[in-house]
Amino acid sequence: VSKSIRDNERCGRVNLQVVDEGAEPDKMIEVLGDKPDLPESHSEDTQTDASNRKMAKLYKVSNAGGDMEVTLVSEQNPFPQHVLESSECFILDNGTNGCIFVWKGKEANSAERQATLQNSEKFIQHMGYPPYTQVQVIPQSGETPLFKQFFRNWRDAEDTVGMGTAYVANKVAKIEKVPFDVSKLHQSDSMSAQYGMVDRGDGDKKIWRIEGSGKVLVDPDSFGQFYGGDSYLILYQYQHGGRQHHMVYIWQGVESSQDETAASAILAVELDDELGGGAVQVHLVIRTNWKPAFPAPHCHLSVQVRVVQGKEPAHLMSLFGGQPMVVYQGGTSREGGQSTAETRLFQVRSNPAGDTRAMEVGPSSSRLNSNDAFLLMAAGGVNPAPLEEGEEPDEFWAVLGGKDDYCRAPRLSNKMDAHPPRLFASSNKTGTFKVLSAHRVCLADPDGWWLPWLPAVPCVQMEEVPGELTQDDLAPDDVMILDTWDQVFVWIGNEANEDEKTEAAATGETVLVRDSVSPCPAERYIRTDPAGRDPRTPIVTLTQGFEPPTFTGWFLGWNHDYWSQDPLERFLQAL
Repeated sequence: VSKSIRDNERCGRVNLQVVDEGAEPDKMIEVLGDKPDLPESHSEDTQTDASNRKMAKLYKVSNAGGDMEVTLVSEQNPFPQHVLESSECFILDNGTNGCIFVWKGKEANSAERQATLQNSEKFIQHMGYPPYTQVQVIPQSGETPLFKQFFRNWRDAEDTVGMGTAYVANKVAKIEKVPFDVSKLHQSDSMSAQYGMVDRGDGDKKIWRIEGSGKVLVDPDSFGQFYGGDSYLILYQYQHGGRQHHMVYIWQGVESSQDETAASAILAVELDDELGGGAVQVHLVIRTNWKPAFPAPHCHLSVQVRVVQGKEPAHLMSLFGGQPMVVYQGGTSREGGQSTAETRLFQVRSNPAGDTRAMEVGPSSSRLNSNDAFLLMAAGGVNPAPLEEGEEPDEFWAVLGGKDDYCRAPRLSNKMDAHPPRLFASSNKTGTFKVLSAHRVCLADPDGWWLPWLPAVPCVQMEEVPGELTQDDLAPDDVMILDTWDQVFVWIGNEANEDEKTEAAATGETVLVRDSVSPCPAERYIRTDPAGRDPRTPIVTLTQGFEPPTFTGWFLGWNHDYWSQDPLERFLQAL
């Protein structure tokens, strides 16, 4: 909490000092007064704080029905952030810890705003809290770290989504950046992994738009323009290590129909079959004349990447010849399907690799952000005119419907918490699909528990591989999951059995069970992560022997000839 206050409320301009009991500095005594005699405590502070937080409850204050009502929203925390509605006011009761929060939505009417503060005082009396209980009034978008701690995976409006680490000049302390050199991508798998770039994006590509249960080729002149009402398949072919590689991006718009979203996953498998990923003959391995095992039946010869709108990886953004990737808020690229908004506002942001995406947002001044660039298109067209923040003419604000408050807080260039890569090995020998070291939940059911009426479904047991990652950690007879936080890789060993592949390789597909849709295991792994992961995290499916550098770069000393060696000879060499 103290770090969050320093970084977000004080813009990183204050120093943190840790003071041990009995060594309080004079300035601290001047502010707080002399220390009284305190009784000995028989409980741990951390346990007491955690217990107090768990006792917090959330109430909604609303007059939507004509009368002012205070209703209980949730008596268990952490609360989901989405329950805070902009048109309502809320009371967060943490009175057992001496504090009541009053949260006011920016669209709440004045009667609700006044009643919330009055009800908070009555609330304190009704609950029997001491009269000195603190009341904090919090406006929407002005939440403090003390308030946010009661919510699961709190996200601010200015948070970066899907664009990697953002560096803001003259906003935070200067950070020495290692220049991104695309010419070194083929020499350094580590750089490929860190930047999410298999190459510079100049390979061959084809793009299809999903229409119904089929796909239609997109005109190359329209490459780089994506509509939120569509789903697309992007086939990318490139050379690496003297071999031809394939990547299939499955881009799904937020307004794309459920049928087309499901069809995109099915068509990606069909495209993989056309590239040679269908059923193939499996050769026996003879030790005296050893040959590498061929990919198992129905394996993926291409790398498949599921991408949800707003979570585009760096490499996908690099495929359009140096032009920005443009993502329209809705509509479709079919003839006559484009939306005809009178005013359009695009938020423009670049990633550390130098690639740019222009994402359409609502045409309102509240969507502006001091950390980004924006493109405003007015009805009838205007002459391109660059504007600096603070020098906007009245016409600019008039087009956006008037001047409103927007985010001016600097975006931190470094994440507070590091997310090292994690590798999980899977096997269905025990008959359950569990991530033991990660979430300890049963992934056979989306809610984390087993349904007794489910038929006998082949499941997979998953255990985390400890230590620094090496290629030897990948077991050819298993399916592995590599979690690098920004994306999740599903690696399919050539010797994995069919049940393991069926469970683990269903990228973006869903299974219908008793009229309910259950997401694929990789999606369930992300959704059940107690860290509160973004469900739109890209999922990359790949097969043994066809690993891109964005995958191999996470492993120490990757050898591209490793799988073609006799395992016995490799073992003897290691002795």
